[in-house]
Amino acid sequence: MLSTLRPLKKYRSEIDLHLLSPEIRKAWRSVSHTSHWGPFRSLKHSAAIQAIRTTSVSLDGDVVGAHLASDADTAALESLCRTVLPWRVGPYSLGNLSIDSEWQSWMKWGRVAPLLGPITGKRIADVGCSNGYFLFRLAHQQPELALGFDPIDRCWLQFSILQSILRVPLVGFVPTGIASLDAFPNFFDLILCMGVIYHQRDPFLACKKLFHGLKPGGKVVLESLVIDMPGSHLLIPEERYAKMRNAWIIPTADALAALLKRAGFKDIEVHRFGPLTTTEQRRTDWARFESLADFLDPNDPSKTIEGYPAPHSAAVVASKP
Repeated sequence: MLSTLRPLKKYRSEIDLHLLSPEIRKAWRSVSHTSHWGPFRSLKHSAAIQAIRTTSVSLDGDVVGAHLASDADTAALESLCRTVLPWRVGPYSLGNLSIDSEWQSWMKWGRVAPLLGPITGKRIADVGCSNGYFLFRLAHQQPELALGFDPIDRCWLQFSILQSILRVPLVGFVPTGIASLDAFPNFFDLILCMGVIYHQRDPFLACKKLFHGLKPGGKVVLESLVIDMPGSHLLIPEERYAKMRNAWIIPTADALAALLKRAGFKDIEVHRFGPLTTTEQRRTDWARFESLADFLDPNDPSKTIEGYPAPHSAAVVASKP
């Protein structure tokens, strides 16, 4: 698990380890000692998993995948992957094992990738990276570093499985949230922050964290669920939005731009992508809980089940002076 931090070793002089280390230790204690993850730990270190060998890796297609030297251990690999359900982002193909994630993340990649600019040789962060699908897609373009941040245990465990198979150089995972950007002052050339801002109790503070982590001249791509209406507005749900308890604010696309402007960003571009669809987000055998179809009004899909405007997708691109 801690091997997912290995790409950071060469940057120790540029990172504030006094800020970062306590949060990493806290995450490590959680996955090491919580009984919930016991089956994962047993299977991850089994002989069958340790014997898996990869012959080739594919990072440039919609499905991130690897060909294995032998498919004899597919059952063991599937058992391991199922200890960390649900798989929210993907899809993945590991030998004969297909992981059909809740989100068809290649659709978001298709919207966002044209906004990123040159990748080769850049230091890139994906804040709220889930299990790392977008890190692997970025890695195909040879960045100097592609580093994911996510505080959810399950995401770290999923990434560790994937990286133990894919073994992609210069891709790492920090098991902490957006606040940990404080430990990376003026460090990244590009920060992706996708599907995160509406989970923040203080979205302005979150934008300041993004600003802090970028080099001067660096770029942020802030992608979010939004409500489709003109002007700079924030919807504050009374209790839930699309059944999410932790959706604190739902912005308009213009509100995303305003937050970044107030945080100090310049050269702001707004990109609106339209409504989310059940083609992109849906229930699967690898994510068996409720999904988008359950979050919308069955009689009026332009509204959530609570009666709010249904989610659209947008991204705002901006630069740090």
